Amino acid sequence: MQLTRQQPYLRRIAPMLVLVVIAGCGYSLGYQGHPGIVSIAIPMFDNHTFPLRREIEYDITRAVRREIQSRTTLSLADSSVSDMTVFGSIREFQERPIAEGPQDRVIESSLRVEVDLIVEDYQNRKRWKESVTTTQPFSVQTGETIENARSRVIENLAELIVNTLEAW
Repeated sequence: MQLTRQQPYLRRIAPMLVLVVIAGCGYSLGYQGHPGIVSIAIPMFDNHTFPLRREIEYDITRAVRREIQSRTTLSLADSSVSDMTVFGSIREFQERPIAEGPQDRVIESSLRVEVDLIVEDYQNRKRWKESVTTTQPFSVQTGETIENARSRVIENLAELIVNTLEAW
């Protein structure tokens, strides 16, 4: 349907109708927090990788905190005063070759990260355990590096962790 000058009201009404339909279906936009949860603590994740990936716990913890601040209304707090605490344990951070070229050079690979979470909701007296895993492929042939893939896999992991918190 093409809008004409005689139908300018449709341009103003259409976005409102979309929002009404979405709200009527039970959908909502953005992070939906838990009742009574205003603050959250994200202590430094534990690093149980083997072989040890040094300092990966700092990068993952920082990414999760940043994702919480950018996508939710929750405020970061110390675990002694927070409404909820998320403990993380990094079990795996591995590069896995997918394809090799001449002379056994890796040309395609992926990074796999697995984190165990324990969430303690002090307001609703609940405790959950969950594992979150993500994989990020990358191609050396196209100029990608393991550092590029590392940044992307950490960002993806942080997003998945916040999505998991919302689902609880």
